[in-house]
Amino acid sequence: MIKLITSLEEIDSTLEDFEFIKLLFSNSKRVYEQLGPGHAESTYQKALLYELNLHNLSIDIERHISVTYEDTLGNKHNITSERIDLYIHKNNSLNKTDTVLELKAVSKPIQEQEIVQVKKYIRELYKDNIKINYGFVINFPQPTSKATSNEIQFMLVSLLL
Repeated sequence: MIKLITSLEEIDSTLEDFEFIKLLFSNSKRVYEQLGPGHAESTYQKALLYELNLHNLSIDIERHISVTYEDTLGNKHNITSERIDLYIHKNNSLNKTDTVLELKAVSKPIQEQEIVQVKKYIRELYKDNIKINYGFVINFPQPTSKATSNEIQFMLVSLLL
């Protein structure tokens, strides 16, 4: 399932972590409203981290995950390491599973490559027995020669739904 969310009303209230998703959306929106366009991704990342920390969430910045390959004999090889922008550990009062956030600060809309990136993180974490129901791509739009969007792009990405 892939769903672009542009307002709180568009968040499916039947989702298990409905309140948590609302919190992520609202705080991402607040960060962009406060900072505006023109900043590096890392600036939005730090601001979002500060906002989410106010809700007592346990968060890793730039969490490294191993990319493994299993050959035809069943031998596992650690090929490389990749980084998740923000990794939020489960908090039973808000989110029932760990969550990954892929942040962007680009002028174009969220592309398939960003969606595939989040799916890849979820699959690689499954290999380490870390079950994640969904992740998010959040774009803090940047100016173009024509215009600048005033709205974040917030996309829920799941392998399960």
